[in-house]
Amino acid sequence: MDAIDDLSDALETTRNVLTPVSLGFWLKLAVVVFFVSSLGLGGPMLPGGDVGAILEEPTAGEQGGEELEALEEDVPVDEILLALAILLVIGLVLWLVYAFIAAIMEFVFIETLRSSELNLRSYFGANLGNGVRLFLFRIGVLLAMGVLAVGPALLLEVTGTGLEAASGGTFGIYLLYGIAVYLGYSIVQRFTSEFVAPIMLLEDRGVLSAWGRLWPTVTSNVSEYLVYLILVWILSFAISLGVWFLISFGILALMIPFVIGFVLLAFLGEIGFVLMLPLGVLAFVSVLLFVALVWTPITTYFQYYALLVLGDTNDELDLIPDQRNAVRSGNGPQTPRDGTASRGDTQSGDGAWGRDSSGSDEGSLWDDTDDSDPWGEPDDGDGTGDTDDGPSWDDAGGDDDRDRTGTEDESTDRDDDTRGW
Repeated sequence: MDAIDDLSDALETTRNVLTPVSLGFWLKLAVVVFFVSSLGLGGPMLPGGDVGAILEEPTAGEQGGEELEALEEDVPVDEILLALAILLVIGLVLWLVYAFIAAIMEFVFIETLRSSELNLRSYFGANLGNGVRLFLFRIGVLLAMGVLAVGPALLLEVTGTGLEAASGGTFGIYLLYGIAVYLGYSIVQRFTSEFVAPIMLLEDRGVLSAWGRLWPTVTSNVSEYLVYLILVWILSFAISLGVWFLISFGILALMIPFVIGFVLLAFLGEIGFVLMLPLGVLAFVSVLLFVALVWTPITTYFQYYALLVLGDTNDELDLIPDQRNAVRSGNGPQTPRDGTASRGDTQSGDGAWGRDSSGSDEGSLWDDTDDSDPWGEPDDGDGTGDTDDGPSWDDAGGDDDRDRTGTEDESTDRDDDTRGW
């Protein structure tokens, strides 16, 4: 079964793309992973919290009401509520900004794994349109899930029954219903990120069009995708437990110099307390970067696993034919470890993108191979400088479609009707 065999292939493919270790490549990839991965903290939560617990709070009696009135006289309740509302709005705006960037980073991440190169600036700008469509789709799915989750509870309240008056059996059914809604939401979000987004990138489609392209593949390989889901959930849970146990010790060690810095600044008086703010921000960013670095190979592994399953169940949707062939032919990494050639190059012939792959001629996917700028230039992962080749996207035939021989077919343009929703 492909879903089982691809577990080991994904591990080898991940090793090939992440080694030899290049600090610049890893740091940039960690930034991308920070946005596309949950960092082992779990998936999206149901909005609204525990509705049942809120509705089951006991009603305050007469004495409780008097105490509440006295408290309102002593405490500026209106000001506190206003401050909480402002914080809520700020938090919502920050979350929306993060979610928007994360949607674009999904395509940056997939493009990086496909080309084994990372040009953060170019990939980000080239996928703004895809990111907007994915962001809006995710918001729509989240809102739909929220309506489905709280709809029955609101219906009970409107009819005057209420959850507190519902029987144990009714509440149990509602609980099972909520779990089913959450599982459906999780599957849609995972399939969108792992399978639909790659199809959008490969065939230049919108979200709904890419879902329509994926659906026949899923329905004709139901067992493969069911096994994939089960294995991913089990592995994610097990890895999260083990990795976070180790990360906790790493964070403690990382915080030692910052704690010493806080103690020393405390002796400086007012100026010391002012300097604690930037030091605290630096400590927070350092922890996030450390956690993202740890999760970089894990996130890369799971995405490669999904891409391998997608290509095995439908070879027309194979985004990584070179990596797949390298692993299954036993040739190992495509890049010599001594750094004499760049990632994606072989000793002779043309690579999967139709560029000359001999020697150190890389022909960067985005036509930008100077490693002097660590955030704007592609990092091959071998830490060596690369020669500057001509652009590999200057074909006169419009958008290129890969044929199964590993070269590019310039004779056919994509149908623009597949774009959009």
